[in-house]
Amino acid sequence: MQDITAASRLLFFKTERYRFSHTSSFDTSNLPRPQFCLGLVLAGHAVYHDCIYGCDVEVGVGDLIFVPIGARYISSWQGDPDIEYVSMHFVFDQSAVFTKAQGFTLQRVKVEDFAATKAVFLHALENYAGNEVARLKVLGDFYTLLCSLFPRLTRGNQAQLDARVFRAVSYIETHYKEEISVEDLAKVANMSVSRFFPLFRASLQLSPIEYINHYRINRAIILLMGSERHSIEEISEATGFQSSAYFRRVFKKITGQSPRAYREAGIQ
Repeated sequence: MQDITAASRLLFFKTERYRFSHTSSFDTSNLPRPQFCLGLVLAGHAVYHDCIYGCDVEVGVGDLIFVPIGARYISSWQGDPDIEYVSMHFVFDQSAVFTKAQGFTLQRVKVEDFAATKAVFLHALENYAGNEVARLKVLGDFYTLLCSLFPRLTRGNQAQLDARVFRAVSYIETHYKEEISVEDLAKVANMSVSRFFPLFRASLQLSPIEYINHYRINRAIILLMGSERHSIEEISEATGFQSSAYFRRVFKKITGQSPRAYREAGIQ
């Protein structure tokens, strides 16, 4: 019997409402997004500059903005005076349909029935922390929404990773909680360290250790922003860092903020 649950294994889901006046901006150009985001614009308009493809995506009231995992962008919002949008943030298991491997791009999605879509987002927002039945309804609506969007989403034409680098990246994403050395990754890639290191850097613009740290910080962000209030020490241990002090240093170097400040600022 075929296991169809693999397509829908959700690891993280959260809804948030954002409100600003006149102007707002958000810069993730140096920190690839750790989760997918689907946002419905209720007031104002924005330009998202895609730092990967070098293009701009404009959204206004009634539009959905789809931000794929791994995206890097700068968003600039304008309101008259209000800016408001509701976002669903989510991460699926690597075996699921919505993963980085799909190659989705940052994009505007035209909404066919704004009133119905708005009702889905507001219901999710209001019932995200509700009882079991309410949460099941939220997830049911979420999966239905994804089913309607999946065939309409465009994919990019980024060059495929070298198979050896891909194996190393897959190893990192599976074993990030453990100690990983460059030697370990070179062995996975079936290469010498001297040949593996420059190939990895040329492919991803990060050294192997930098990539490991970026991936661990992205996983830490998911834990930071989740509904369970994990301590910084718990998150540090859960994401493979040797000490919470080192975790804090790496987190601030990559995000520009301490873990606590990032948590308090919220997720966009």
